[in-house]
Formats: sequence, C-alpha cells, structure tokens
Amino acid sequence: MATIEKRGGSYRITVSCGQDINGRNIRKRMTWTPKQGMTERQIEKELNKQAVLFEDQVKCGVISMDDKIRFSAFSEKFMEYARLNLKTHTVSRYERQLVRINQGIGHIKLKDLRPAHIASFITNLQESGIKAGELAVCKIDISVWCRNKQLTLTQLQKISGVSRGAVKKLSSKENMSKENALKLAAAMEEPPERVFEFSRDMTPLKASSVHSYFRTLSSVLSKAVKWGYIPSNPATGTELPSNAGYEAKYLDEDEARKLLQLLANEPIRWRCVITFDLLSGLRRGELLGLRWSDVDLDNQLLYIRQTWNYDPSVGCYTDTPKSRKSERPLKISRTAELLLIEYKSWQQRQQELLGDAWLNKDDRVFTAEDGSPMFPDSVTQWFHKFVKRNDLPDVHVHSLRHTYASLQIAEGTPLVVVSRNLGHAQTSTTGNIYAHVIASVEAKAAEVMDCFADVIEIANDPKFTPKDAIGE
Repeated sequence: MATIEKRGGSYRITVSCGQDINGRNIRKRMTWTPKQGMTERQIEKELNKQAVLFEDQVKCGVISMDDKIRFSAFSEKFMEYARLNLKTHTVSRYERQLVRINQGIGHIKLKDLRPAHIASFITNLQESGIKAGELAVCKIDISVWCRNKQLTLTQLQKISGVSRGAVKKLSSKENMSKENALKLAAAMEEPPERVFEFSRDMTPLKASSVHSYFRTLSSVLSKAVKWGYIPSNPATGTELPSNAGYEAKYLDEDEARKLLQLLANEPIRWRCVITFDLLSGLRRGELLGLRWSDVDLDNQLLYIRQTWNYDPSVGCYTDTPKSRKSERPLKISRTAELLLIEYKSWQQRQQELLGDAWLNKDDRVFTAEDGSPMFPDSVTQWFHKFVKRNDLPDVHVHSLRHTYASLQIAEGTPLVVVSRNLGHAQTSTTGNIYAHVIASVEAKAAEVMDCFADVIEIANDPKFTPKDAIGE
C-alpha cells in the first residue's frame, strides 16, 4: 500500500517494490502538488486517487524500478545473475555477445528501448564489415621454426597462454584473431609482421549468428520484464533474417558404412570413440563425460548424467547435461554393447601396462592414452583429419549425431522416440532439425498405398492431366 507524506505545499507518495537482487529495498516515489483553491476535502480525495493510480502503475510496470538505468548497466546486473545460475558455455556466449550488443544499444535507457531500436540493431548486424576485427594467418613454416628453436607446439601454447586450437592454426595456416597472433608472436620473441600476415575481416555475420545475438538480447530484456524494470519486452515480434538455408549435415547409410569400414584400420582408441558416437547419437560433451558407472552393459543402457566441455575462458570442465531432458537413460544396440566390451578390455590392458602412470581417476569411458580425460577439441580435430585423409563427405563430429537421428527416422522410428534418445527438450526441435528427412519418409509413406494399383482399374486418358482435375 502506498504511503503519503506532506512536504510543505506538496505531498510525497511512496510505493514499496520489494528488494533487488542484492537484497536492497526498492521504493518508487512521486510528488503531487494540489491546485490553488482546492479545499481540504478535495485535496484528500484527489491525493488518495493519485496514490492508488501511482501504486497501480508501479505494480503493472508502467513505472520502472529504475528510470535512469541504461541497457549496458542492466546487462551487468543480468550477468551477475547469469554467472551464478546459468551454464558456463552460456555465460561465455553472453559475455562475448553483450560486448557488441552494448556497442549498439548500451547507451539507451532501458525504459526508452523501442522495437525500432532492436530492428535497427539487427539490421546493423547484417552489414558487411560488422565484425570489424583483424585476422592473422601464419606465413612461416612453424615446424621449421620449432625445430630451430628446439620448442614444441605444446610448449609454445603454454608460454603464450592461447588455446590449443589457436596453436594448431599455425600449422594449418587458418585464420586466427589478431589478439592470439600477438600473444604467439610475443611468446616466440618475433616481430608479429614476420610471423603473420594481417587482414581485415569484412564478411557479414551469418543468419544463424544474427539469431544467436537476438536470443541473447531477448533473454536480457525478458529478465528486465521479470524483475520489473520494464513492462514488456521490446524485442518481441522482431523480424529476423531467414535461417532456412541451414540443413543438418549427415551421412546416408552407404556413406556411414564406408566410414565404419575405414575406421577399422585406425587405432582402437579413435575407432571406438568415433564409432560409438555414431551408434549412440550422443553430443560430444555427453560422449566424453561418460563414466563406466553410467554404463549398464547387461541391459544395454547408458545413463547420461554429466558432460565434459571446453571453454577458452575456463579450460576443460565437468557440467550437467544441456537440459532436464538431456539427463536421460539411453538404450544402445547389441553392436554398441560389444564395441564397449572390446574397448573396456583394451583399456584394462592399457591400465596394467602403465601401472601408476595411469591417470583415469574418475572412471571415464573414453580417455587419452594415459587415462586422463580427453581434450574435447582433440576428437573434433582428429575426425576432421580422418575425413579429409579418406576423401569422405565434408562432415564433422556433430554430423555423427545427425546421422544417428536421420537413419532412425528413415527406418520409421517414431519422432517422439528419436527426440527422447537425442535428449531434445521438445519434439518440435527434432522435427525442425530433421524436416528434410521427415519429408523424404512421408513421400515414401505415400507410395505404400500403390500396392493396390494392380486391382484398381483407372481409365487412362492421355489427353487428361492432373491440372484438368483441379480445373486449371
């Protein structure tokens, strides 16, 4: 209930709004001054009316909790909440994307943000040169340099403090950020221009990246609504660039067979981790987070309880699965079971061979050769080289998950079962990702009724076409 305090010739109306995320009391105030000539009774009646109206406006969000707070300042409050409540990779993505979002709209007061501001920002994201960053590519033979300096790439990575992926780009001659290039040049004690060739990145953001930025922005604004800073989310209804061009990359059955045949010639550690990923459809983090205690070989069941991930800001870390439905039991095939039995036998022999040097302290299924947890990107990098070496279709590790799902759908497995196996939060997610596979299955399903073609007599007039049937 609003409180009223007389202050000279005016009245101050105060409404309590509870507490902020730091536990401080929040109060909204307004001053009302009666018109000259009003009687005491008129003043009392109008004052009570203004107090009720003001309280309703505060409760409905018409009056902001903080009229002066700008988007950039609120985004800092949001990140304080995010770091305590959201997953590491989500926090990392928010931190990266809010830098660009704040450059665009951070100066605007939260209460003044309008759909037009959001639309303008989304348009700006699609312009050429928006990345405005400098790229660098190594122009020397890094293997010769390392040999002359008697230094390994692993040692260089530790000295420079960059990620393993960045160091790998020295050999592969791939683009890296200017920031990483300068760190590497400093660690090498070489002038940056001698080691790297620099260029400006003028490519626009992909539609999928624009969608990702929008989701981050909308999440921040949704929280502002929930916390009472604004009455509604100005991002609602924003038109986004079409992302319809995306289609999950996967292997058909013949291509998958070829891949498995080629894997037979690879070391057992890599053969098993890649083959099992195809047979189970697990996300990379779920695959590498598996422990033997999560595996029930007698009943051919896996229990997805944790993930093993990598983020440049924190390194490798264990986390819970992506969503509540991602934490799930998963029935595996007899083939997958036998593969695990073979792999476990190899792992036990490896443990006996290394003795005290065996480092598998938390009972991981898939490990490095010394038993330590696998570096997540090592699986991605090995598979990329394997695909390139064997002239396979341009697929990546996540394509194995898409292959698993596509083959199940093609064999008529109900979509709800496929969705549950994949750990999707909603069946609609599965339907959207694999719409092209579903369309193919539906086309085949329509042909099923042609089995009666031999007993249904249809007059065949060569002059009559399907268009004639609908009057076109």
